Amino acid sequence: MSARGDVVIAGKSIRPGETQEILLKISEFYTANPVNIPVTVMRGAEDGPRVFLTAAIHGDELNGVEIVRSVIQGLDHTKIKGTLLCLPVINRMGFLNHSRYLPDRTDLNRHFPGDPSGNAAARIADILFRQIVGPSDFGIDFHTAAVGRTNLPHIRGNMDQPEVRRIAKAFGTEAIVDMQGHPRSLRAAAVAAKVPTILYEGGETFKFQRREITKGINGVYNVLSALGMIPTPLKEPRLQVIVRKTEWVRAERGGILDLYTAPGEVVYEKEVLAVIENPFGREVSSVVAPFTGLLLGTTTRPMVNPGDAICHIVKLDKTLPTVEKHIITSSAGRRRIPLDL
Repeated sequence: MSARGDVVIAGKSIRPGETQEILLKISEFYTANPVNIPVTVMRGAEDGPRVFLTAAIHGDELNGVEIVRSVIQGLDHTKIKGTLLCLPVINRMGFLNHSRYLPDRTDLNRHFPGDPSGNAAARIADILFRQIVGPSDFGIDFHTAAVGRTNLPHIRGNMDQPEVRRIAKAFGTEAIVDMQGHPRSLRAAAVAAKVPTILYEGGETFKFQRREITKGINGVYNVLSALGMIPTPLKEPRLQVIVRKTEWVRAERGGILDLYTAPGEVVYEKEVLAVIENPFGREVSSVVAPFTGLLLGTTTRPMVNPGDAICHIVKLDKTLPTVEKHIITSSAGRRRIPLDL
């Protein structure tokens, strides 16, 4: 597969064998100054796929920012076949304001592929889709859990799409969640436009977390290797499972949470995952696993109300024996799957 025609971003042409740092205008401040986002375009001398890397669509999700920046710094464009489009901070306004959202509290990742006559989010999405996503051949979008939660590093993708499946497996996370995603998200809109795209989830907001960042960097290199864009050999994980059923276990009572588990641990049906106590230290409720599975994410907040999400579990059926072969049991009795970094 070769890149689709000339590579032109914000009216600037990038020639073969060239890297350019471009400021792409996506909006304007109320001072009438432009809102620009940085785009690093790395184009190899030889033809190959055009791949985009996007991060901080939610402005408080920072691990992806460092992943994309590290890829920019770590790759030699003279050794790339094809073109890599790197956008470390898409939601500049949210990033500057320490917020998930745009200034009007809209979620940019619910407005793709965009509308040039729509609201602020739809207009930004339209520019990104026309300039970056639409002309690409593949894409990887980087996220963390929402505020107050943390996630095990994993990939989300529509595994019914063969090329999505290909790059999802190549990325190399131990868990892949087979899901289409919100239809107006960047990932789902890209796939609908026949641009195979996956989403990497790892860690929590407002932090640079080295384990999750390293996992993401290695995953990018794996995908580029699988696509024939770089000579680095593909590194396969010791364990990889594709899961479909996920469920949030929620608090039945309000109180102070004592969480016994963490993302990456294997839990069994009816196992106690946490207890909820009242301010006097008396237990008022237990949180139990509804089925056997892998903990994909947990809350990071000890104060809970009825209905609050506590643990996100993916169900392990046929894949349970495979997972159990690789479980590491700590001295505290925690059963975790090993992460290859």
